[in-house]
This record gives sequence, C-alpha cells and structure tokens, in this order.
Amino acid sequence: MSSFHFRFAARLQKKTSVLITNGFSLVELLLYSIISLMLIGAAVSIAVSETISSIKTYELVALRNQIASVTFLLEGEIGEGESISVCTTATATACSVNTGTTSAPVNLSVPYSLVITHPYAVTGAGRSTATISYYGKMNDPNLYRFGPPFTTATTSVDPVSGKLGYGSGALDTGAASVETVASPNTSLSSMSINEEEKHTLTYSITITSGTTDRSSAWASTLSATGLKVRTRVFLF
Repeated sequence: MSSFHFRFAARLQKKTSVLITNGFSLVELLLYSIISLMLIGAAVSIAVSETISSIKTYELVALRNQIASVTFLLEGEIGEGESISVCTTATATACSVNTGTTSAPVNLSVPYSLVITHPYAVTGAGRSTATISYYGKMNDPNLYRFGPPFTTATTSVDPVSGKLGYGSGALDTGAASVETVASPNTSLSSMSINEEEKHTLTYSITITSGTTDRSSAWASTLSATGLKVRTRVFLF
C-alpha cells in the first residue's frame, strides 16, 4: 500500500472518530427534526380531532336533554288542556297572541303560535279557564311561553284555588300570566291538528346550541319530528 493510501485511511479514521465523539451530523439532525415534527403534528391532529368529537358528543347530549325537557313541558300542558289551536304561516308576523289580559289585551304579532285552553276547578262544580300560549318572535331564536306561572315544588296542589299539580311544582292559574323563555334556541314547526282526531296535535321541534359559526365545534342542531300529543276530554 502506498503512502497516499495510508494517509487517506488515517484521515478517514480521524473524521469518523470526530463524528462519533461530537454526535450526529447536520444531515442526521435535520432528518431527526423533520421526523419529530411529523410525529408531533400527527399527535396534535389526533388530539384536536378527539377534542372536537368529545365537544360534539357533549353538545348533542345537552340538546337531547333540552328537547326532552321542553317536550315534557308541552305534553304536560297540552295533556291537561281542553282545546288547542295553532297558527303557522309563511308570513313572519301573520299570527297573533294575547300577552295582556282579557280586559286589556296586548296582541303580539308572531311567526307561529300554539294556544292551549286550560280548564281548572274554582269552586265545587264551577270552573274557569286559563290560556297558555307558546310562540316564537321575529329575529329571535327562543321559544316563549305566556300563561300562569309555576309555583315552587313545596307548594301544595289545591285545585279549588286553581293550583294544579305539574311535575315537581304546581300551575298557579290564580296568578297573573307572565312571559318566560320556555326553551332557548328552540322553535316549533309543522304544527297541525288531526282532522279525524280533533284533540291530537302533531308538531316538530328544532333546537340548536346557539352557535352560528359553522366551523365551531360547539355548533350543533337537533330536531324531533312527527311528535303527537292529545288533550284530555273534560266532562262536567
């Protein structure tokens, strides 16, 4: 072997020893960084996807619970009612509900309405009626209720005084009617009274999380269609 070959081999061995002693080369570090970034990016993407999926699941469960609550409320009041009437038109303010009193009515123009006539005993065989209205408002996402308020759960049920049992409380038909939000971000639609079953209402409910940004993980919509409920038949 010539002296040149001996010198080349010595220099190559020296460079190899320096690389081993000093760590990775620049190319190796770049490759390591790229692979690490790819792995971190994949992990972050999976974490974000799982988080969005969890939020969607949470929102849908919350909306299902809200639909169950408002459906229970409607079925309870319609079921105790004597008659029902609905108004649904294409015109945004073609329907009207009275949010005042019999002597001083305040007619409110609304896009849709459900009115329930609620009979209750006053004294003995005598009876009176209360009107309960559910409706929406123009440019307002909420479902409103106007009618006698509910008392607390500790109030005893007393039909003679107009306090009828409902859920954990009582409907105080002797109190002045008030307007409340029956369910936020909720609307009723497809309301119709069956011609063959005069006391049967068919309706649908649509409820949203209230978030309008489609890219948001919190934006969800849930609908329940073809729901039916009948009023009771009261004989006096």
